Amino acid sequence: MTMLWESLGAFVAIFGFAMFLGVPKKYLAICGIDGAIGWFVYLIVEQYSQSSIVASFVGAVVISIGAHICARALKKPVTVFLLPANMTIVPGAGMYRIVYSIIQSDDAMTGFYLSQTLQIAGMIALAMFVVSSVWAILMSGIQAVKSR
Repeated sequence: MTMLWESLGAFVAIFGFAMFLGVPKKYLAICGIDGAIGWFVYLIVEQYSQSSIVASFVGAVVISIGAHICARALKKPVTVFLLPANMTIVPGAGMYRIVYSIIQSDDAMTGFYLSQTLQIAGMIALAMFVVSSVWAILMSGIQAVKSR
């Protein structure tokens, strides 16, 4: 039940963040739903894999697929849906911990948090790249079949 509440909180946070980014009002709820589903998947994967890095990748894949589907269905750029929806899985706490560890002169923890944050950010970027690439290949294949 906690995961559902957290996902509802993710929806509200993404809705507000999308407003801040200037997403058109009629797409705010769609961004929130995409991000909330991605966050829910993130929580499930993190619970079973015990890895926030793997969970970030899978959550970002789900969000990216949702953003591509919404973009094609509503004829809008993918970034309208992708940027706000990824807000919940971006490792902001890790970035905070890096700075805090630097201030505390704790080199070991600084290195740990830096490594973890870069891995999570890399997994998010990799997920977006993989989904975009696979989506482009599928769409070009569909276009080739239609043109025959």
